[in-house]
Amino acid sequence: MRYRDDRGGRGGFTLVEMMIAIAIVGIVVTIAVSNFQGMMEKYRVEDETKQMFADLMVARGRAMQRNRVFFIQISANGYKTFEDTNPAPDGNNNLESSDTQVAGVTVKHTITPTGGLSDFRLNRNGIASVTGSIRFSSTTKPDYDCITVNATRIKMGQYNATDNACVEK
Repeated sequence: MRYRDDRGGRGGFTLVEMMIAIAIVGIVVTIAVSNFQGMMEKYRVEDETKQMFADLMVARGRAMQRNRVFFIQISANGYKTFEDTNPAPDGNNNLESSDTQVAGVTVKHTITPTGGLSDFRLNRNGIASVTGSIRFSSTTKPDYDCITVNATRIKMGQYNATDNACVEK
């Protein structure tokens, strides 16, 4: 049985078929772009968290290696680490304008320190002067978005809004 072709044997697509295909492609692209933006936001928060964690671990290691106090200052949009170098050779355990800045990082996500972590020190043994957590705000749920600082340990984790706490991983 042969079917009759209403187009008189000509091949191709109708205007309606083309419009439907374009609409479907547009919907798929819109979904892909929104998912990609959310994924990029998640990775940016994780990157900032990991960078700060690495800088804190470097400061802790240098404090023990060089037998000097290191200072950490955290603000809503970044953080700085300083090595106590003034007066030479071993410093005086006080942060002064002439002490050496080791790291200074500006972040895109708001940092919220708790427990006195906005301004603390790591002594010559790498022990933190205060304990608490540091949280990077985000609308996504990244794997790592907070850091806990205890006297003898620094760990990354994921913020749990229900408990209002950083759950170490």
